[in-house]
Amino acid sequence: MSSLSFPRTVLVETTLRCPADCIFCPNKKITGRPVDMPWELFTKIVDECRGKGLVGFHPFINGEPLSSPYLEDALDYISRNLPEVAIHIYTNGYLLDESTTEMLLRYNVREVHFSIDGFSKQVYEQHRRGLVYEGVIDNVRGFLARLESHPEKVGTRVVLTMTPDNEDEVTDFRRFWKEQVDIVDILPCDGRGGEGRLPAFENAQKMGCFQVAECTYILSDGSVVACCKDWAGYTVLGNVTKDSLESIWNSSEYRNLRDDVSRGIFTNYEVCRRCVSDSL
Repeated sequence: MSSLSFPRTVLVETTLRCPADCIFCPNKKITGRPVDMPWELFTKIVDECRGKGLVGFHPFINGEPLSSPYLEDALDYISRNLPEVAIHIYTNGYLLDESTTEMLLRYNVREVHFSIDGFSKQVYEQHRRGLVYEGVIDNVRGFLARLESHPEKVGTRVVLTMTPDNEDEVTDFRRFWKEQVDIVDILPCDGRGGEGRLPAFENAQKMGCFQVAECTYILSDGSVVACCKDWAGYTVLGNVTKDSLESIWNSSEYRNLRDDVSRGIFTNYEVCRRCVSDSL
């Protein structure tokens, strides 16, 4: 595989706060690391990305980014220091009111992903516990309406995490959203490395491993992990509180992991063993 000297995309766990308690998400199981990444650590990561050819910055891994107490400061800092980099926001839409919408559009947010896991109120609220279907849909459609007068292109996509309880709504879900957003994603529940709250569903593993080759993931305590499934830090490749992200990315361990995954070898790493052992 081609070996990049720096990742193309960086995902940063700015916060673990989230108003939802989704049935497949391990967020409420996470303990032992900061609820919010320290600001000084966040800015250190951004600073280390300057001039490295970064393409995307995602201030999200295991939490609702709109819940971050410093989200606007973070967007401003990324935009000023990495002006060429596209910011991606992943949100459940619950906190996406008019003021938050305007805040997102002030900065280099180039794509917004809305996680909406049902077409009907009953099924949605079964999956996204703690959220109110009508409010979320109104918020998302309000954001989309505001984009009509926004001078720059902002990509939009909705994502349904498919489980046995919402698969019957996929057709209606796709039909409802396909004319409103750029992309409709239907992704089988991946089981979060065998330790999520639901097992992997259908052919989730056949999607392949697209997390390792060009992306890196940094948890709120600075731990660098291989992919978004490693919410618990099963395979920590370094810590940016101690070393630079570039040196961690180019370490022999990280290079070996990327090479092994590209060749379909998963047995050498705990998070990969958990992932491929998911019950399908």
